[in-house]
Parts: sequence; C-alpha cells; structure tokens
Amino acid sequence: MPACRKGRMHMRKKKKRRTAGITVGCGICVLTLFCAVSGTSAYLTDHEERINQITAGYNETGIEEEFPTPTPAAPGETIVKKVRVKNYGAVPCYIRISVAVSEGSVTLKGLNTTGWTDGKDGYYYYRNVVEPGSSTEDLFAGVRIEGNPEADSVTVTVYEESVQAFDGTVLYEDYQKAWEYYRGGGSA
Repeated sequence: MPACRKGRMHMRKKKKRRTAGITVGCGICVLTLFCAVSGTSAYLTDHEERINQITAGYNETGIEEEFPTPTPAAPGETIVKKVRVKNYGAVPCYIRISVAVSEGSVTLKGLNTTGWTDGKDGYYYYRNVVEPGSSTEDLFAGVRIEGNPEADSVTVTVYEESVQAFDGTVLYEDYQKAWEYYRGGGSA
C-alpha cells in the first residue's frame, strides 16, 4: 500500500505543476496582449496640452495735482493749482478731465491748449496716448476767483476718466475715435 500512496502523491504533484504552468502561461499571454494593445493605442493616438493664461488689460488712472494748503485768497488773485493725470494701469489710454466749481466764477489760468482740447461737452480731452507709468501734461497752472462769492469758500472739483487706447490690438487713430467708441457703448 505504501507504494500506491506514493504513486498517487506523485501524480498529484505533477497535476499541480501542470496547473501552475498553465496559470503562469495564461498570465504571460494576457500581459503580452495588454502590452500589444496599449502600445498600439499609444502608437495610433497623440495627446498634447497647452495652458495659456490671459489677463485682461485694465486702465487705472489718478489725478495728481500741485495745490498749496488753502489760504485766504482775495477775489481776482490767482492760486497755484496744477492738475495732471497719471496712468497707473497696464494699458495705454486716453484721458479726459471735467472741472466743476461750487459757486461763483473761477477762471482757469495757464490753460494748456496744445496738449488738451475743450470738447465743448464739459470735458477737456488729452490728445495723446498716455502710456503705463506716464502722466499727461498739466491741464492748467492755477485758478482765479472772479467777483465776490457769497460763500466763505469756493470748491473746485476735478474729475477724470480714461479709456483704453486700443480696440483689441488695433490702436484708435486718435482720442476722438476712442471716446466715440466709449460713448457708443462699445460699438463703433
């Protein structure tokens, strides 16, 4: 009997080896098939990605002025007040300024009519493009109070606006075209 047991055991071992060989062989075939399919897929396809970051241009402008601490001024006396606008933004732009007086009559002295033009619409328009970091020329050099105002003081308010000098990548031919585009709500 012991001989029979040995024979059976021996047969069982062979059977296990054959099954293990088939399993390993199937695994190799599956792995080979996977590599062939993925290699073919990689050969037949191509992938590329580009990331483009776009930032919007913006105008940021501000009034710069030279104006001494207010002191009593007699009517008819000129007070130094130099007004210009600086472009703090990232794009070239055109500038316009409006000047309002609280009451009475004020005359702008030393009005710059070479760099600025009176638009006859309440604004003075700077004729040139103002590049980032640059400023306009002074609009005027001083103010003079005319007559005898009723109030104890007169307020001179300066208001400025800017519009980009480009429509996309095309430079407006002049300040008038840029402001026409702006007033038209963005449609020429």
